[in-house]
Amino acid sequence: MKFFIYLVGFFVLLNGITADKVADSIIQDSCKSTSIIYNFCVASIKENPESQKVKNIDDLIIVALKNAMSNMTNVKGIVEKILKDRKYKSKEIVKQLRICISDYSKGSDLLAKVLENAKLRNYNKVLNTITDAVDVPLHCESGFKGKNELKSPVKEENRVLVIMTHICESFIYSTVRPKKLIHHPTLV
Repeated sequence: MKFFIYLVGFFVLLNGITADKVADSIIQDSCKSTSIIYNFCVASIKENPESQKVKNIDDLIIVALKNAMSNMTNVKGIVEKILKDRKYKSKEIVKQLRICISDYSKGSDLLAKVLENAKLRNYNKVLNTITDAVDVPLHCESGFKGKNELKSPVKEENRVLVIMTHICESFIYSTVRPKKLIHHPTLV
């Protein structure tokens, strides 16, 4: 009887190790095939515990989308706190931050729509939508440039958000057009 318990334990442990290796391999291979900073791609995916359950690119897309949605929500929260704390007196900056909040809300809706279709593996329907989501932080940042050259208080957060949404975009494009890499102009 003890032998049977040890045998079951061994197979459970072996299965867990094999699953981690499969997930790691999928994450690493997918991040290599994108035009994204490899180490950031791997680290951002692996920080989500769900990433260790990844069995294929479809699972990986779901994890990446959830990461991007979480990041979009976090950046929106940072901007809301900046406005609530009245850290900036400039009317131009306050106005642009309010526009950014609206953009992040739209971006969250876009990513939710992409996630819904990704769960159905209906990637052709979301190609434009994911591209629009990548543009959300870019649109926010572009509002700080212009006549007054305002300094964005969330420039770094938006840069990270661009990369995270671009990871999703690259993974989705790899399922639709496996041989074509996506090069986002802001990341080159």
